[in-house]
Amino acid sequence: MQTSIQLKEICTINPMCVSQTAILADVLEMMANHRISSIVVVEGKRPVGIFTERDALRIIPELLNTKTTFIGSVMSDVPVVAPMHLDLFEAYHLCAQENLRHLIVVDSTGDLYGIATDNDFMKLLGFDVLSGQEVVENIMHKNVHTLAKHDTLHDAITLMIKSNSSGVVITEADKPIGIVTERDLVRLGRDHANGNMALAEVMSSPVICVNSQRSIYFAIEQMREQKVRTLVVVNNQGLLEGLMTEHDVVKKIESHYVHMLNKIIKRQADDIVRIRKELDERHVLSAVLHESLGVSLIIADPDKKVRYLNPAASVLFGIAHENIDGEQLELLFTKANMPIDHLLIALDKVGAGESYEYDLAHQMKDEIFELHVRMAPIQDQDNHLLGFVQTIQDETDKKHSERKLKQAASIFDNTIEGIIITDANANILSVNPAFMKITGYEEDEVRGRNPKVLSSGRQDKAFYGRMWDSLNASGYWQGELWNRRKSGETYAEWLTISAILDAKKQVKNYIAVFADITSSKLAHDEFEFLAHHDPLTKLPNRLLFNARLSHSLSRTKRTGDLVAVLMIDLDGFKLINDHYGHQAGDRVLEVVAERLMAHTRGEDTVARLGGDEFVVVLEDMTDYQGAMDVANKLIASISQPIMLIETTVFVTASVGIALSFNAGDNPKILVASADDALYQAKSAGKNTAICAQLQS
Repeated sequence: MQTSIQLKEICTINPMCVSQTAILADVLEMMANHRISSIVVVEGKRPVGIFTERDALRIIPELLNTKTTFIGSVMSDVPVVAPMHLDLFEAYHLCAQENLRHLIVVDSTGDLYGIATDNDFMKLLGFDVLSGQEVVENIMHKNVHTLAKHDTLHDAITLMIKSNSSGVVITEADKPIGIVTERDLVRLGRDHANGNMALAEVMSSPVICVNSQRSIYFAIEQMREQKVRTLVVVNNQGLLEGLMTEHDVVKKIESHYVHMLNKIIKRQADDIVRIRKELDERHVLSAVLHESLGVSLIIADPDKKVRYLNPAASVLFGIAHENIDGEQLELLFTKANMPIDHLLIALDKVGAGESYEYDLAHQMKDEIFELHVRMAPIQDQDNHLLGFVQTIQDETDKKHSERKLKQAASIFDNTIEGIIITDANANILSVNPAFMKITGYEEDEVRGRNPKVLSSGRQDKAFYGRMWDSLNASGYWQGELWNRRKSGETYAEWLTISAILDAKKQVKNYIAVFADITSSKLAHDEFEFLAHHDPLTKLPNRLLFNARLSHSLSRTKRTGDLVAVLMIDLDGFKLINDHYGHQAGDRVLEVVAERLMAHTRGEDTVARLGGDEFVVVLEDMTDYQGAMDVANKLIASISQPIMLIETTVFVTASVGIALSFNAGDNPKILVASADDALYQAKSAGKNTAICAQLQS
């Protein structure tokens, strides 16, 4: 089973960072020059804070002296961090829960590794979710905040802070003529702009607009081409209709992930309600049995004549105890419409000196009471019969309680979700059979132990800290985590924990209900893999290739090395496909993919774009000769014989090479240049490689 994409594959590694003593002016200069939305603040290699474009909102209104202000005094501290190996969807879910636009990524030691933003999630998650007919109008903000060009920069900042918006649109006759965003404030803070300046002097103009009826996919592409994170939405007449940001796109994706677990959540919620109800009823019924117990007492002489009734018996038989003297016992039962079959047997047994017990059902008005009757002889020291004593105990509530407890026990024993009941200190008191089936532990092995015995180590202390904060605050927590079975195998579970309080509102127990969602996770991982990989060769597809190429180009901006793109087209493949059939053609493609992987490094990317077209991305290149050497090795490997079931076939390869001398961070230019070089290689006789060096 292929694994899903991890956070380390999509984040920007080695992001720009500064110490807490860095000067604010220098930080603003870095952000403006590199067009980045955040700077990570570190102590050594540990992240301790972050300064984002949103934080820049405070600079101009407070008239900070950026040349004397330390970044540590204006940063957002206590940042949320995530491990580099975290699953892509788990990382996104963390951002959605915490309402984050920047997620700091750390390695296994807690040192800074990279940073993931809305843009990174949108690259991979957005296309498969938003590739349909969804239009911009469905996700844009319709309540857009506007100002006129003669209004001041201070007015714009005040409005953005008050409305918690990322931008203000400047309009004239309802048409957008400019915009001020958080990114503009970084630039203006760097340039020491004055809050009294008119917006006409500081706004970004002309405005990049998108029609409200265009697809979200189109809007994403426009953001990327224009290198902006905010689009102004207009109608066919060019009038302002709304505002769309990258964050709006990422928020739209949330329902895609949540939908996968909706059924599990609902089923567990129903189980929690049932279990809590049964426990509550058990408590109430227990109080009834122990605090409101009433026993009817009857005493009769040897002639079976009643001589005494206690108050409870008087109520049961509907007769005052002072009027009972001398009533025959059988007649007393008959008048009360109670059956006397067992009573007659009891009288015979007691007459012989034995005791006798039986149960009977007695209806009074519209209620049926379940009674337990016990009769015993009263004897002197010589065992002479002096009379009878009879007790009748109302066990209606007890029987009802027993039935309820059996129902609760049935739910506990037969539900397919695992259940753990702990004491107030989170020590396990009881588990159900489903728990034992899922985890492999018997109840005796975990009773008295903390549930952390199941921990897989994949969640850090911060995760459990947030979980307990939620439990202590609301008495409830729900989420996904990974645990470990007794066998050592890890599994994913959807867990719901509820606190049970006593009469003093103190925690008495915790109930945890969990479902094993490993198969759902694996199916999801398989879906994610197929969304980003070619199903035949298992190589990355065009979508993942584009993301990795963009990531490689952004990395070279910091290292100074080059990226090479090798476009590869097979010579003679169509003849094999036509002559031997598609099954033979598929086998040729699989062999070529294996040979490409065998002659490239682990950090390089090999992808299939479609048909017989492959592409290789080489990182850490210094000149074209290194890329040419790799291309020649690939050509030689591909030209080796390929064994099919009944024959041997041959293919060759033409390779076009382009290096990122002047492509900057634009992958389209680099790919187009490699395509041109491939065309030249084909024209030059095939089975060769040509390198196209980009011109200034």
